[in-house]
Amino acid sequence: MILEGSAQWQQYIFISASLFLLWELWRGWRLGAVRGLLRLAALFCAWIGGSTAAGATGTAVAFFSKVPPLIAPGVAGLTVGIGIYIGISIVAGLLFKKTEDHSGVIRLGFGLGGAVCGAIFGILFLWAGITLIRGMGALGELRVVQARNEGRSLATEKTALFLIKLKESLEIGVTGQTLKKADPLPTAFYDNIVKISMVAGSQQAIERFVQYPGTLKIIANPHITALIQDPALEKAAEKKNILPLLQNKHVQAAANDPQLLAQLKEFDLTGALNYALEPSVPVRHSQPIQPIKKAHPGDSPNSPRAKPNATNTSSQSITTPSKAN
Repeated sequence: MILEGSAQWQQYIFISASLFLLWELWRGWRLGAVRGLLRLAALFCAWIGGSTAAGATGTAVAFFSKVPPLIAPGVAGLTVGIGIYIGISIVAGLLFKKTEDHSGVIRLGFGLGGAVCGAIFGILFLWAGITLIRGMGALGELRVVQARNEGRSLATEKTALFLIKLKESLEIGVTGQTLKKADPLPTAFYDNIVKISMVAGSQQAIERFVQYPGTLKIIANPHITALIQDPALEKAAEKKNILPLLQNKHVQAAANDPQLLAQLKEFDLTGALNYALEPSVPVRHSQPIQPIKKAHPGDSPNSPRAKPNATNTSSQSITTPSKAN
């Protein structure tokens, strides 16, 4: 653990969350039931659109930018989702009235309906905030690991340290464990972000990652072997030209291979990263232990019969097979 969480920070997080929920209740009352429902619809559409964009464009974003491949789908999905939400919210604001534009019972109904929608919106937003805080904290840990690999001082990564402490503060205690279970993303996702950076910064770790049994099984696939040995793919990757990559026959064959897809689906990334980061232990080959020969009483130290045993018996307790008769 790079930094420890703070109970005081956790209290500040909960107070901020409570104030935000109250503000959403008041805002929902002002917007009314219709706009409140459209806000929830916009949130749902943003989630669907963002998820689709993450799966379709995440690889391209990682290829053309410096965003890590594990985070690129999230960046692409978040960008598209925010755009969809803003667009629907602008249209709803232009077409429908607020609570203050009504009077009497209708105004009360609009206000109560909007407040309920605001509460639901606030809870969903706070739920997503758990993922946001934990994700930003994982990015902070990634920056710290990169700084250590490059030999830079951690004093230059103040923002990263702040995000790490915020994440650790959210996760402490019984409440923190409950919030971790409520997070739609597993804890292994955030841990793997940091582990990937640690593996990438160590040549020995990269070699051990390749030696992992699951990795060797995937590399042994004929389509993967063809991809590795194709010089055209290497040139296209260096030039960041994605069209030759998509049109390459080996890439298309690998993408359509059900056996390879099943292997990738079953691949234990966490296990491979843990294996790569484990320190390698040299294998020790033990020598056979030979019995100590007893000297005869009549043998003198200078006699040929006693000469092999004239040295210290402790040094003769272990002999190599070539000397043993």
